[in-house]
Amino acid sequence: MSQTLTLFHAEPYLKQLDCRVDRLERDDAGLPFALLGETVFYPQGGGQLGDRGVLNIPLAGEGEALRTLEIVATKKRDDQIRHYLSIDDETFAELQTRVSDQQATATLDWPLRYHQMRVHSAMHLIHCMLERTLGRAIAHPVRSPLSDEGGENQYEFVGEFDEDSLRRATDALNEFCSASHEIRTEADTRQGQGFRWWQCEDWSIPCGGVHVRNTQEIGVVTSSMKIKKNTTRVLVTLSAEAEELG
Repeated sequence: MSQTLTLFHAEPYLKQLDCRVDRLERDDAGLPFALLGETVFYPQGGGQLGDRGVLNIPLAGEGEALRTLEIVATKKRDDQIRHYLSIDDETFAELQTRVSDQQATATLDWPLRYHQMRVHSAMHLIHCMLERTLGRAIAHPVRSPLSDEGGENQYEFVGEFDEDSLRRATDALNEFCSASHEIRTEADTRQGQGFRWWQCEDWSIPCGGVHVRNTQEIGVVTSSMKIKKNTTRVLVTLSAEAEELG
């Protein structure tokens, strides 16, 4: 079983990649996916959505020069990253016998990826700003799921902060983001294979996702909170697009 070479941590802003299609397969549920020799597609995990996009495969000897396949989800299984495809059974059967070691071009749905990068760091920073506003540490969220629309931090407590504290933390976050602070990510093999840190100023949070390089890229954040039973949920959306910094 060959390992997929991943480039999304080293080059999170790489939108397109010329790569090799190792093979097409189906999972245990019968869903079709492509295995690539290397990829810029981030697999679903840590709350972050798996990347979507397209896979363009040139096929020699056909009237059509290119087959364009939609990548609808990306997931990791062992050391491989599966690029799930929207493809009918007839086309899958035809291509499965033809694309082994075939060169192709994989292109991200960049608006989705960039939004995930922006909101992912926003979720870390709203927690940091809550602690700064309260003047004390609070337990980290147990989950931080992201969606196409935004993200949320789910805390297994109630009463640690209120809506006024969240409003002040959000105001502080927007001021902090606009002031341009560097965001860094790095691997820490001492903690185990695949372990990574997200870092900004003096804050360090374990996270293996992908993020923007600068707080200015996050844009303007809006937030709200919901309390249910023993859970406090902080919901975050990005109310303005920000310019991608070079």
